[in-house]
Amino acid sequence: MIALAVFVGLSGLVCLTLAVVNPRRTWARPRGPEAREPSAAVVITLRVALLGMAVTSAWWTADGLRVATVDPGPDHDDIVERMEAAAEELTSGEPRQKYPAGDGAWAAYIVDEIRRPGEDVVLRLASASSNTERYEADGICLTVVASVAPGEPEPKYAHIDDRRYKLEADVKDRPCP
Repeated sequence: MIALAVFVGLSGLVCLTLAVVNPRRTWARPRGPEAREPSAAVVITLRVALLGMAVTSAWWTADGLRVATVDPGPDHDDIVERMEAAAEELTSGEPRQKYPAGDGAWAAYIVDEIRRPGEDVVLRLASASSNTERYEADGICLTVVASVAPGEPEPKYAHIDDRRYKLEADVKDRPCP
C-alpha cells in the first residue's frame, strides 16, 4: 500500500512539473515554417488537466499513506469483542431461519455484528456440517450449533428449509480446527 501511494505521489509530481513548465518549450520544436505550435487554448487546457491530475494524485497519496500507517483497522481484541457480541446476538431472542447462501447459513447475522463501515474484517466459513458451522475472522473461531426449534414442522419440500432454529454459539481466541 505504501509503495502504491509513493508511485501515485511521484506521478503527481511529474504532472505538476509538466504543468508548471512552459508547454511550448516541451512541445516538439518546429522544423520549418509549415510546423504548427499549439494554440493558447490547448496550452491552457493542458495545464489545467495536468494540475487536476496533480491535485488528485496528492489526495490519493495522502489517503493511501493515512490508511497504510495511521488507520490499520480494528485490533485483535476489538474483533474478539465483536465476535462475542455476535455470538450473544445469535443465541438470544427468537429462533432464526437459515439463509440459503453459499457463505454459511448464519454468516449474514454475524457479519452485521462484526463489521463497521470502511473496515476490512474478513469473515470466512471455516467448516460446515449438518448442524455445526465454524466461522473465522482474524484467527478467532466462532462455532454455531443449530437445532430445530421445538414445534417446527418438517419442511414441505426437500430443497427448501423454512424451519426456525435455536442456536448455540461459542467463541475461541484461536483458529478454527
